[in-house]
Amino acid sequence: MMRRVALLLQTPVTLAILLAAASSAEDRVSRVADNNSIHHDKPRPKDFDIVVPSALRGVVHAESSAASSIPSKQIGRDVHGEPVILPMIGAGTWQFNDTVAYQSVCKAFEAGYTFVDTAFIYGNQKGVGWAIRDCWEGTREDLFVMTKVPGGLSKEETHAAHVQNLQELGLDYVDHLMTHYPSDWDQIEASPQVRQEEWLALEDIYFSGEARSIGVSHYCPRHIMDILQVATITPSINQVEYHVGSQDVDDVIETCKTYGITFMSFSPLCGPCEYQPQDSLINGELVSDVAEKHGVQGNQVSLRYIVQKGIPVIPKSNTMKHIESNLDIFGFELSDDEMDRLSGATKPPAEGGDCDVP
Repeated sequence: MMRRVALLLQTPVTLAILLAAASSAEDRVSRVADNNSIHHDKPRPKDFDIVVPSALRGVVHAESSAASSIPSKQIGRDVHGEPVILPMIGAGTWQFNDTVAYQSVCKAFEAGYTFVDTAFIYGNQKGVGWAIRDCWEGTREDLFVMTKVPGGLSKEETHAAHVQNLQELGLDYVDHLMTHYPSDWDQIEASPQVRQEEWLALEDIYFSGEARSIGVSHYCPRHIMDILQVATITPSINQVEYHVGSQDVDDVIETCKTYGITFMSFSPLCGPCEYQPQDSLINGELVSDVAEKHGVQGNQVSLRYIVQKGIPVIPKSNTMKHIESNLDIFGFELSDDEMDRLSGATKPPAEGGDCDVP
């Protein structure tokens, strides 16, 4: 867990940043009147220096066969009572800077993805936002945008962080907002009381309409129970590392089922993970053996295994053939024996530590 936290902390979050975001909150336009808009007319920020391959400019959202066949699941209802529908696969952006995030998300839209995942701490929401404005030509309702605020925040800091989320994305609302961790990354602001205050702030954002659904990430059963003590809205999602070999690293899947929380996978191909080549979830021995029987690739088996269990995934890539391959997982089905083989794998392991957070 500490290695993953160290990577995330390459984009430090400070109170000064959050308060600066909060200072501009009064200047926002009404979210009620313009709740379905994507702000194409906003000038590109001066500090947003992006190199865009000419082939990606003005990409039209493809109504591809892959896109039309993406299954989805209802994860709740928004403040207006409308169903919130989550596609079972989306485009991940962790560790991408603005430039790479822009390129990757534009390629994902071209391939047929309708769901993109980002976060405050990733430092790439401007890139994601510009990809939405330049490359997505569907309706706002047809696009699912998920982002996060850091854990361990006060009510005021939570609101300020989401103000910045929306400003950087150029959106009036997101489809899902989650708290990224059950504490701050240094585990200084780590207690049931801190989690409860932040959760109630997320509920405020939900009731304002600036997030159609809200959830958590890296949460263990004890952390979930902390917020359920005060929650009036049950978390829609708990996003946790999950892949072939990971097992239920936080022992939380059953808790999610009990309370109707969608368990969601991050790092579904175990990246960045440390493992032996034979354990790779892209071309390792187990997944390649299963893939050969279906005429597909190892990465497709790894992703199909997860979604066949009803768990949404967010693989990431900036290579078009990989983006397309990751999406093309709904044309075959794994047998019960194959699912059992994959379920029994213990390598590559997940990185534990979430449940050590007080």
